[in-house]
Amino acid sequence: MGNGQSAVLLIHSILRYLVLIATLVVAVQSVISMTSKKALGKGNKMAALMMMIMCDLQLLVGLAVYMFGNQASHFADKSAFKDSYTRFYALEHPVGMILGIVLVHVGYSRLKKNWPDEKKSKQLFWCSFLALFIFFYQTPWPYKKLVGRPYLPGTTMAQ
Repeated sequence: MGNGQSAVLLIHSILRYLVLIATLVVAVQSVISMTSKKALGKGNKMAALMMMIMCDLQLLVGLAVYMFGNQASHFADKSAFKDSYTRFYALEHPVGMILGIVLVHVGYSRLKKNWPDEKKSKQLFWCSFLALFIFFYQTPWPYKKLVGRPYLPGTTMAQ
């Protein structure tokens, strides 16, 4: 792995934690808003915007990882998708993460609607909660047998 590719993968790995934290914060804030029947304030909207920006940044870095890692080349060889590792990194991980990011964008766009605050909170909660679930599920955590990677590149895998 080249230095450029290693640096991009390290940035991608660090950003995942920021995305997960931001998405968790927005999900918690929206459920608090829903249950307390309070309007989403400026701070809630700023948190949702930061979540969306971090997701977009993660997507751009992820696309660089995808291109540097030549993952797209696996589409030429159909038999490569019989291998769980290749299929996960070439197809399942990118598609799942893009779906999660789409949910983040949908949730944020709901904040701009002229709807009752309770409906906005509910929509934001479900979008951020589902995105958070997808992000956790599609992350190659060290405990995943076939596709797991260390918590940070260059560190050892947990057993």
